[in-house]
Amino acid sequence: MITYEVTCRYCRQPFHVVEGTKKYADYKKNHQANFSCDTCDRLIEDDSRKYLFNRD
Repeated sequence: MITYEVTCRYCRQPFHVVEGTKKYADYKKNHQANFSCDTCDRLIEDDSRKYLFNRD
């Protein structure tokens, strides 16, 4: 199994992208792109849901 170590653009912590995932495929296409870790992805999704459901 092939992995790459990538730095999260939000928390600046390194994380691994694993072969067979969408992030791995995106990383293979563009090494210079910004990626976010799973924890930050979850926080972003939760915040967007809160905003969506709490709109007046």
